[in-house]
Amino acid sequence: MQNLTYGRALMGSSLGIHIILAVLGMALPLYISLAEGIGIWRKNQLFLILARRWASAFAILFAVGAATGVIVAFELSLLWPNFMAIAGQVIALPFAIEGFAFFIEAIFLGIYIFGWDRIKNPVLHWLASLPIVVSAAASGLLITIVNAWMNSPAGFTYQNGKLSNVQPIKAMLNPATPTELLHVVITAYLAVGVALAGITAITMLRGRRGQYYRQALSLTMLTSLGMAVLAVLSGDMSGKYVAQYQPAKLAAMEALYHTQARAPEDLILFKIPGLASFLATGNPNATLQGLDAFAKAEQPPIIVHYFFLGMVGLGMALAALTLGYALLFWKRPRLTARPWVLWPIAIATPFGFLAIEFGWMVTEIGRQPWIIYHLMTVSQALTLSPYVPLMFWTFLPLYVAIAGLTAWALLRYFRTHPLTLPASAPTPPTPSKTPREPAISR
Repeated sequence: MQNLTYGRALMGSSLGIHIILAVLGMALPLYISLAEGIGIWRKNQLFLILARRWASAFAILFAVGAATGVIVAFELSLLWPNFMAIAGQVIALPFAIEGFAFFIEAIFLGIYIFGWDRIKNPVLHWLASLPIVVSAAASGLLITIVNAWMNSPAGFTYQNGKLSNVQPIKAMLNPATPTELLHVVITAYLAVGVALAGITAITMLRGRRGQYYRQALSLTMLTSLGMAVLAVLSGDMSGKYVAQYQPAKLAAMEALYHTQARAPEDLILFKIPGLASFLATGNPNATLQGLDAFAKAEQPPIIVHYFFLGMVGLGMALAALTLGYALLFWKRPRLTARPWVLWPIAIATPFGFLAIEFGWMVTEIGRQPWIIYHLMTVSQALTLSPYVPLMFWTFLPLYVAIAGLTAWALLRYFRTHPLTLPASAPTPPTPSKTPREPAISR
């Protein structure tokens, strides 16, 4: 039991840190490409500078994300050998394809970074960003396919402890794949967009109010609005998938202890009758299974409900924030640089990442006690090695150190490479003591 606790704690904490880097790696290339594309289209030098600054941050994050991903791969093999014995035979194809996606991303990232002053045609340089956008998203989505398969295993026959009739494509295209992939990529773009906007807002609150910062803010907030709308739609699709294929998880998400018709949505302070039934099935009078419909050993912990509320609450807050900004930008664009507009954006900087963390907790803890749904439990997948606690105390400090060093490297790079705007561009006022800006938005 001690080994199981340490194993889950190590895997959960490792993934909790790696997910942040993975999300940045998936989504930041889109914003870099958008900024450069708009800059070329409008002949706007400020957007080109913005793209170059973000690309510098991405180069650091790409290297660190690759390193933490390798550590996670080692942990999977060391901690969960019985899981890998099955997954390695059925769902290994996405891992292999992800390797190719990674190499394509690395190759074009090199061309893109070192081609800024060498590729004379700006459109050709911008075109080099497109493979990075596609391969970065593909890397994250291919790994997500493996998680989808864990939630909805398909593409094989398992009898008497033996695998047969393995169909890798069918395994990849399992019922969870469409909704999970869609929701993951959209929320990644939303989280990174809001974080970039938040860092820009913090910089503006510290006295930098030039056109460069206003353009960065409008690009990230308006793009995030589109992603927020899509996130609500994809979240609804995900909820309906869970209702159909993982009813025990749904019962935990909704804190539904008893099977009932017209199931209410429990918002802690009050309940809305019939809303849970409607969101799950489209029918407010539908009957939903409660936790009492499942054996005690197969009931997910009720803490899933609070993670679910946190995820949804943060997501709705970001949708409202980005919509409010868009309406103000449309009606009164000059007001978008006011402190009362910037403060909520600055406060919301980590909200997207928190929502993603909560969402993964819902996905993983809500599948308990299964590591492969209805096939293998987490305890059955765990290694028999007595050194799991030692692994925990070895790998966790390593991850914490990597996270700290990454933040230090970003801050140091941008402090030693201050922003230089063209002479014709509006420049921010220079205070008596020039404040140091956050990394990405500078």
